[in-house]
Parts: sequence; structure tokens; C-alpha cells
Amino acid sequence: MAIKFITDRKTLLSLIQPAMTATSNKSTLPALEGLLFNLERDGVLTVCGYDLEKGVKTSSPVYPKEVGSVILNAQKIYAIIKNMPECEIEINADEKNAVTIKGGASEFTIHGLAAEAFPNLPELLGDRSFTITQGLLKEMINSTIFAVAQIDARPILTGELFQIEENKLTIVALDGARLALREEKNAVFDNKDTFRFVVPGKSLSDLCKLITDNDEMMKVEFTRKHIVFRIGDVIFFSRLLEGEYLDYTRALPQQSKIFVEVERSEFIESVERASLLVDERLKTPLRFRFEDNLLHVFCSTQYGKVNDQVRIKKEGDDIEISFNNRYLLDALRACKDETILASLTGPLTSMMLTPVGHRDSSYIYLVLPCRVKS
Repeated sequence: MAIKFITDRKTLLSLIQPAMTATSNKSTLPALEGLLFNLERDGVLTVCGYDLEKGVKTSSPVYPKEVGSVILNAQKIYAIIKNMPECEIEINADEKNAVTIKGGASEFTIHGLAAEAFPNLPELLGDRSFTITQGLLKEMINSTIFAVAQIDARPILTGELFQIEENKLTIVALDGARLALREEKNAVFDNKDTFRFVVPGKSLSDLCKLITDNDEMMKVEFTRKHIVFRIGDVIFFSRLLEGEYLDYTRALPQQSKIFVEVERSEFIESVERASLLVDERLKTPLRFRFEDNLLHVFCSTQYGKVNDQVRIKKEGDDIEISFNNRYLLDALRACKDETILASLTGPLTSMMLTPVGHRDSSYIYLVLPCRVKS
């Protein structure tokens, strides 16, 4: 179907760039590597990318000449528009999907695809919804997503669990070695219900590229199979993961015996120094000995040995325990407070990192220890 319109470079880039995050780079279907351009009679141009798991739809008024639709390769059209001068740009696709792009002294002709080759989009009107600030949602996702499982032996764990109870939002991620939980008591608006769903981690990573760090509100809607984020003129949607999420509460230690207050930045710096001698191929664990008011950090590999120390405040017995350095650093960097509480039970049970005291905004990070030969 022919399509013809005129607009400027800035408008085109504002439509193309967000939609590109939802295109596929390795698909055997060329349509999934493309963007669907659709011009309606009201002069609104929509651009949509969709890889069958997630999608992005953007829209803006343009100067219409002929309504219609066409699929253009995302990488090619982006590169062409990005390298155009600041000027009016005319895009014209004929009935055979030959597409001419004119701007300034430049003229390109590229091959498009018929709009019928684009996959059918899911219903984007959710039957339930809530609102949340973009900055808070982005922060909660970024502070938990490192614990999402990377392999799909258990597909449900490749996503993050969202639990909403009226105004409270809890986000949980876990794999076989760690757990990350963030809870905000006054995060959600325009909601009085309780519900839960699991969003793929890859979709959430792409969503974070589109939302801001500020307090602008966004609307979130969801159906039985999809979730829809409305961010100004951008609509981001993703399928939900099916199945029952693991009961993460069973992983939380119920009766810790050792409690350690430590400065987060000093803990991170000590682990980073000790990690300099870690053998990445053998994934050498770091050893930690909590003794009196000192934390001793050890590492011994083919490259040499290191012994580092951090001041702590400890209640309970001395203990020695080992951790994967990267897993521990991910959790420490995600903590929000300068002074944090590490709770331990024994050398083979998880260490739990939490704030010191109770807050409206809370987090829990669990890291499973490594078994080491004595």
C-alpha cells in the first residue's frame, strides 16, 4: 500500500529510535527486523517495532500526502535519517514498496516490505491499570534485575515478579545463587486491587532505556498475557511470562544468629581489591572471616594471595564464609544506604543484606555462599 508524507529529521528520529529497541537482529523473518510505518487519514504517523516478545509503538503528526503503510528495515532507515541534514524529509513508498527518501541534496531508494508481512499486534488496552513515576520504576528495576536468571532451565525465573497491593509495589528477581527484592510502600497510584505478574527481564532492560529518571507519571495496563507501559507518546508492551513464580519467602533466613553493620563503600572497595587476583576461568571464590570488629577478605590463586580488612560492628559468633565476588558486588552496589546490615546464620547458608532499621523503602539481597575445599 502506497504511503507518502513530509516531516523533519528530529520528528522521524523521535519515532524511529524508541521503536528500534523492539526489533529483532537475528530473525529469519525480515519483517521482525523492520519497522512498520503507518499513516492514517488524520495525519498521524505511527512507527512500530515488534519482535513477538516485546513491542514499541510511537506516533506523531506529519504532513500527509497519501495514507498507507510499509515496513522498512530498522537499521537502514535509522542510519539514513540520522545522517540527513536538518531539513524537511519526504518519504514516498509506491505500490511495489519501493521507497524514496528525499532530504536536502540527498535522495535514497530502498526496498520495503508489504505491511501485511508484519505480525499481528496484541490488544493494547488493558483491563487493569495503575500509575507510577518513571524514575522510581526505573530505579526499582535497575536495583533488582541483576538477579534475573540468564538461562531458561526455569523460564519463569528469566523474569521479574511484580506484586502490587493497593499502593505498595514489590519487585523480586532470583536465580540459583541470589535473590534481589525491592519494596516501596507508596509507589503505586490509582489502584485499590492486589495482583501479581512476571515480566521478562529482557523486556524490562529495554523499557529502562525509554523511561526517564524524573518524577513524570506513566500509566501501566495489563491483560492476561501482556503488559503495556504508556510513556508520553511512546507505548511499550511485552508479553508476560506464564506459570507460578517460586515462593521466594522460603529462601529468606528466618533466624539469623550473626549481625554485622558495615560501611557499604568500604565493603565494596575491599571486595574489588581482593577480586584483582580472582581467576575468572576457575571462578575462584573470595573468603570472608567476620572476627570481632574486623572483616578479613582473602583470595589465593595461581596469581598470588591477598588479605584485606574492613572495620565492622558485629553481634554474635565469629564466622568464615565464601562468596562469588561478582554476585556479592552486584548486591552491594544495589544497596541504597551507606551503612548496611549483613545477617548470617552459618557458612553454608545465604548472607542477607538489608537496611539498618525499618524504612518505607526497603530492600533485601541474598547471596548464596560457595562451597570450598578446606
